Formats: sequence, structure tokens, C-alpha cells
Amino acid sequence: MTAYDITALQDSRPGAGLSAPGFGAAGHVTVLLFCSTILACAAALTPGEEGLTLLGYRWPFYCRLHETLGIKCALCGMSRSFCALAHGDAEGGLQFHRLGPLVFVLFCLQIPYRLYALAIRSRPVHTKLVRFHIGLVTLASAAVFVNWIVYLGGLLL
Repeated sequence: MTAYDITALQDSRPGAGLSAPGFGAAGHVTVLLFCSTILACAAALTPGEEGLTLLGYRWPFYCRLHETLGIKCALCGMSRSFCALAHGDAEGGLQFHRLGPLVFVLFCLQIPYRLYALAIRSRPVHTKLVRFHIGLVTLASAAVFVNWIVYLGGLLL
């Protein structure tokens, strides 16, 4: 990390909290709307082995990597996992993607975190909370990546 990166992460006022670059009110609103939309869609769609349905009609999204090469991408099954979890089916959520519940909880936690950040926008979010949030996002991202590498490793052996 360069000196510029570190100063972009820290407010210059003494005792000020950490703030991610570009995450002013507009950034928080964007993430809040994105996560809320994803969770609302997960609740509206119905998961199944053959895909997702909305009011009995098949949802038209497919994984191009899986269709083309027969290899699952890092997020294959995540949409169905989110839908199962939004419908209260934790076992189904785990069956569709083993990290689906972790990522689902991360999306759910974004809503109160972003609302809190917007509510106190006149001052920065507490440093410990921001570090915890960054750590949780990093952990979930790394877990999804490692899970995919393990999956690919099983295919290549």
C-alpha cells in the first residue's frame, strides 16, 4: 500500500474514523440499494435444481462459463442459495453453494451498516466498525475464491 492509499483511507482530523475511498453518502446509498434489491429479488424468486422461477416462469439467467466449458464459476449456485435462504431454507442454501449463507449474511449486514453510516454522515463511522466490515468483506471474498480454487483443483486432478 502506498502513502497515497493510506491517506485516502484515513481522515486527516485527529481521532477521525476510517473511511473507504469514494464512500460518501452516494457510495453508501448505492451499496444499500444494491443489497436491498438483491435480497428482494431473492425473496421474489423461487429456487429449484433447474434454476430460478418467478411466478412460475423460468428466470432467464445462466452461467456462461458453465454452459460453455462445463466448469462452474466461483458464484455458480449463489443465486439459488440466496433464494433458498430468503425463503428460510438454510439446508437448501448450503446445497446450492456452500458459502451462500456466509455471503447472504454479509449482504443482510450491509443494510444496517449503510443505514448507520448514512445516519451519522456528519462524522465518520467508528474505526473499529469499519475495520470489522472490511475484514468481513475480505474474508468472505477470499473464502469464495479459495472455494473456487479447491473446486477447480478437484476437476484438474
